[in-house]
Amino acid sequence: MIGFERRRDFNDFMNTSLIGIQGELDNRQVERLRRIKQAWNFYEGYHWEDMPEQDTPELTVNYCRAFVDKFVSFELGKAFSISTHKNMEGKKITSDGRTIFEYLEDVWEDNSQYLFVTEMGQMKSITGEAWIQVRYFDTTEIDDPFNEYPEGRIKLLLMPTSVVFPEYDPHQKGVLTKVTIMYTYEKMVKTGLLGRTRKEQTLFKQIWTKDECVTYDGKSEPIVVPNRYGTIPFIQIKNLPIAGRNEGRGDLEDIIPLNTEYNMKESNVSEIIDYHAAPVTIVYGAKIGNLEKGANKMWGGLSKDAKVENLELKSDLGASTTYINTLKLSMCEVGGIPETVLGGAQAISNTSGVALQYINMPLIEKTRIKVSCTEDGLERLNKLILLISMFEGLITKPADVATRDFFWNEVNIPDTLPKDTLLELQQIQQEMKMGLESRKNAMTRLGKENIETLIEEIDEDMKKHPHIYGINPMMGANQNPPDPQLNSGMTNGQTPIEQVRTEITGSNGGGE
Repeated sequence: MIGFERRRDFNDFMNTSLIGIQGELDNRQVERLRRIKQAWNFYEGYHWEDMPEQDTPELTVNYCRAFVDKFVSFELGKAFSISTHKNMEGKKITSDGRTIFEYLEDVWEDNSQYLFVTEMGQMKSITGEAWIQVRYFDTTEIDDPFNEYPEGRIKLLLMPTSVVFPEYDPHQKGVLTKVTIMYTYEKMVKTGLLGRTRKEQTLFKQIWTKDECVTYDGKSEPIVVPNRYGTIPFIQIKNLPIAGRNEGRGDLEDIIPLNTEYNMKESNVSEIIDYHAAPVTIVYGAKIGNLEKGANKMWGGLSKDAKVENLELKSDLGASTTYINTLKLSMCEVGGIPETVLGGAQAISNTSGVALQYINMPLIEKTRIKVSCTEDGLERLNKLILLISMFEGLITKPADVATRDFFWNEVNIPDTLPKDTLLELQQIQQEMKMGLESRKNAMTRLGKENIETLIEEIDEDMKKHPHIYGINPMMGANQNPPDPQLNSGMTNGQTPIEQVRTEITGSNGGGE
């Protein structure tokens, strides 16, 4: 990336500047904003915001963006699936007869699930945490030309981390006591009696507690609204946890210094190559005032002691290249991404799934921790969706269901590594034959949703259409049919070597 001459200004990102809010923040919050601003700068390619002008590099190789995009794709490339409690299967919670699973599925579909989780993944990967507000909009606050939401709708608002200032219970880690949303924006204000207006930087501040919500908009009187939900309607999803801290850790904190050094050294090498491509001419023992510059020019009349030569590259750039490659390797090792994942050549046509996992082990191990944080946060987010929906009259809890079962949900983020589906099915089938696996867990491993209802549908369909499932209706209800055998490219029960021998000789033993 070359030619990023413009520096970011206030309009590029909310709270990039502390103008208008600096007096509202303590030193810890100011430092938090500085760290968030720096992380966003490096993701977007502005790697020299804090450098003096004379040290500005000429070349920017943005590994920070490549790292973040790879982490987001690897963790959330297939979004996630939701499971609800078995006691809620078939229970209707809406006026139009939807179950709790169908309702949650519709809420996520209304909020563009795949796009939402991608932006959420970027936010927490860059800043260390993502903050999501669950908000109800009634029919007067939404544009609904097709009348899809006659009772209003639930919206999930992904807040920029730089505008969220949480406060926690000093005695209980992770327990929110107050959340402040604060930023400045341009507001049109009147300047005189003639009705003229001008733009003015206005501070917007909204303070949430369990009891109330207080909103300040510029110099107007604050608006106080009771919080009837009894909880602060914000969910924090950490990127990576840090023991003893309420904040999360981003993926770029350890990469930024290395990427800065990489750009500086690449710029130095680029400058050396430029000198070599268009060298400086040095004249010894002569005046250059009468020498004509340009290509295909001939100089004469110089003294016998005069000497003219071009500035040459006499040193070897091998050491510089080695150091630059070492910096790249260090970024990959510290960041947890193998070099081959960033585009290096890799022959995988005959690489087994186990070997592929070993190759990507650093990425898998780091993603496993990120996934545990994300799944926990999304489960808490689903609970908050149900709570607010119930308060706003969008859903009703069945009387014969326990509150714990009503709010229980499980989020599963599928593995994004490529797998041989037939081999996976063969393994599941063998485990079920040996009594080591259940249908429910098998469907969970395969990424199925709404599993209890799906099992009931399969059982019902199996009774109506037994021939589709390989069942002979004449065998009787108490007889088990032989299990169908799955084949993933080789004869059942044979190893690849035995299969090749069979194909060549016509038998297993190499006979006739």
